[in-house]
Amino acid sequence: MKKTEWKFPLPRPHCGVAMGNGCFGALVWGAGSRLSLTVNRADCWDRRGGELIAEGVAYGKMCAAYDPDHPEKLAPVFRPQAVDRPAGWFRSTRLPGGRFELDFAPEVVLDKASLDYLQGELTVECRVGRRAARLRLVMSPGRDLLAVDDPEQLIKTVRARPGWEWVAAELQAGGYAAPQLLDAADECGWAQPCPADPALAALMRKTGTVWTCSLKVGDDAAAALSAARAVCANFTSQSLVELRREAREWWRHYWRTAPRVRLPSGFYNTFLNYALYKFACATSPAGGVPAGLQGPWIEEYQTARWGGDYHFNVNIQQIYTVAFPANHPEHLLPRFDMLESAPFQKVMRRHARILVGIDDGLALTHTTNDRGAAVGGVGGPGCVLDHAALGWLAQLYWLYYLYTGDAEFLRARAWPFLRGVMRTYEAMLTEKDGRLHLPLGISAEYRNHKGHTCGPNPSYQLACAHMLAQALLAAADVLGEPPAPAWRAIEQKLPPYTLIGDLNERRIAVWEGQDLDICHRHHSHLACIYPFDSLGAAAWDDPAVRAVVDNSLDHWILKGMGQWSEWCMPWAAIIQARLELNEAPLAMLETWRRLFVNEGLATVYLPKFRGISAHRRADILQPREQNEIMQLDGTMAAATALYEFMAHTHAGLTRIFAGVPAEWRHVSFKNIRLPGPLLVSAVRKDGAATQVKIFAPQGGAIRVAVAGRTRMQLAGRGRPAAAGNLPGRIHLSPRESVWLRGRWGG
Repeated sequence: MKKTEWKFPLPRPHCGVAMGNGCFGALVWGAGSRLSLTVNRADCWDRRGGELIAEGVAYGKMCAAYDPDHPEKLAPVFRPQAVDRPAGWFRSTRLPGGRFELDFAPEVVLDKASLDYLQGELTVECRVGRRAARLRLVMSPGRDLLAVDDPEQLIKTVRARPGWEWVAAELQAGGYAAPQLLDAADECGWAQPCPADPALAALMRKTGTVWTCSLKVGDDAAAALSAARAVCANFTSQSLVELRREAREWWRHYWRTAPRVRLPSGFYNTFLNYALYKFACATSPAGGVPAGLQGPWIEEYQTARWGGDYHFNVNIQQIYTVAFPANHPEHLLPRFDMLESAPFQKVMRRHARILVGIDDGLALTHTTNDRGAAVGGVGGPGCVLDHAALGWLAQLYWLYYLYTGDAEFLRARAWPFLRGVMRTYEAMLTEKDGRLHLPLGISAEYRNHKGHTCGPNPSYQLACAHMLAQALLAAADVLGEPPAPAWRAIEQKLPPYTLIGDLNERRIAVWEGQDLDICHRHHSHLACIYPFDSLGAAAWDDPAVRAVVDNSLDHWILKGMGQWSEWCMPWAAIIQARLELNEAPLAMLETWRRLFVNEGLATVYLPKFRGISAHRRADILQPREQNEIMQLDGTMAAATALYEFMAHTHAGLTRIFAGVPAEWRHVSFKNIRLPGPLLVSAVRKDGAATQVKIFAPQGGAIRVAVAGRTRMQLAGRGRPAAAGNLPGRIHLSPRESVWLRGRWGG
């Protein structure tokens, strides 16, 4: 776990090794005698062109205009209201930063990069003829500072190349002026003024044998540059010692609380370690800026794809869910801070008022900038009618409580957010034939053969409403608050999903009358399994429900993966693991690995080759340097999937090794966090679980099942050893640990 090595060449920015502190990000890559640093900041935005829902775009009007045979009748209802959009500027977007090119003498050749996780240091090893030499890079956890220690003076020149070199035409069309360039013997960089937002400055300065790099924003170019110079000023050899100590302390604390996992696969061990490292770089609370699609890393050679935005219909949730099993829920706090900020609250309350006419609800479009305005595309149902996007964010609040037991967080932060999201659902629901009914909604990004993207009672939205109702009822019980009658009504009168098919082949529909008839990149109609886990233990014990799920699973498989992208396959693997299909999840990740993981262990949006997924085929045919888009969602979703293979809680039952295939005969993990909160550790030897340890910091009860075991010996401090049937319920006192040992039964 301590180190990962990459061999040069690392030919593109997204093949590079990531460094970051939640705001300032660098990708370290290169070949031959040149090392490049692609740099950016997560808070560097052009916010012009953000869209809001226009006044008069009411949910009732959408329902009245809906005609299943004529989707065009809905189009006039959806009207965006752009905010400060100048001519020639398409959308609010993250801005490209730039790169610094560190050139060595011709006889110096890059050999390998070695990342020390415990130190938070990247060592770049070179060959100088037959002699070895090295550079050391350290990122400050709390300051906008990256140090490049060059004790042997290998770096001969540093060249600053702002993103303007590649995307000047697009920037000029939006009213940008050229950046100011700096080029001196001991200092280089640029300052990019922005038409309406803070300017960005990037600087590298040499002091002794150390180059320091800083990116700062300011009211104008001069202010941003002055701020960057202040960070780099007066850097001494002692400053480097202090920076290394600062980074070492931060990273050692981070890894001390993270799970320790051993898998019988060199790739997945390495990938999981790097994913967890990269998660910290992208979401560190020290940086205070929540991660978008690409975290703090935006390429310099093209404009940010999808604006580098906050994509809330799956992507951001996938990035952050790994915080829970990885035992770092505190990394969600900047995300919650953003959602509770005045700009976001203003937008969400405005949208709920316009859509459903209430003042105490929350609603949000599925893509936004860092102020809550949509990043293009408020002209249709896919953006406006996906209330489950905000519901999924609300689930993160509820999971934070379940995984931490923090009752004060539940009362002060989760409770009001969950209620606000649910109020909008309540206002959308109507009664029909004695049941609650959602007249119109979407299953994320699904389009039927007639061109419709929405319909009544989408299974995705129903599952989300049930999840919210269950969370609020449970939260009310914890907090001693009176539950709203609407929450119980939803549980009793709203269908858990919409069904289609004849009696022997009943399965989950996309929405009423709409079978899954094409490949669905979002597995949204199966959200009652994951992410929302909304059916409950009683439903899973019902043979009729299991038959519906089995039929739905087979039909989903039948429709294939021809339109899937990087984040679809880990999502599918988690669904498979939750259904205890222990051989299928790894097979799914193996396909994903071949298609979507590049040389630098980064996940890329498009498949690397044709033949399995045809998503955006024209883009796939472009050269890699033109079509490659690094995103964090696939990386973090795959890490979450690996944790789910080993331990997860579903329908009130904690399952150990449910997604581990037979070929993984030796697996162990320590301190995966589960709801409760609980810390679970386990060992699997020769294909069988030999030990499971459960620690309950706050006490509680757990129902547990262990793959391949029907009975295990239960023991603990102060408990006599006893044979126990599985699944079994275990009650624990605060800070009590119990062990299940594999000495009993099969």
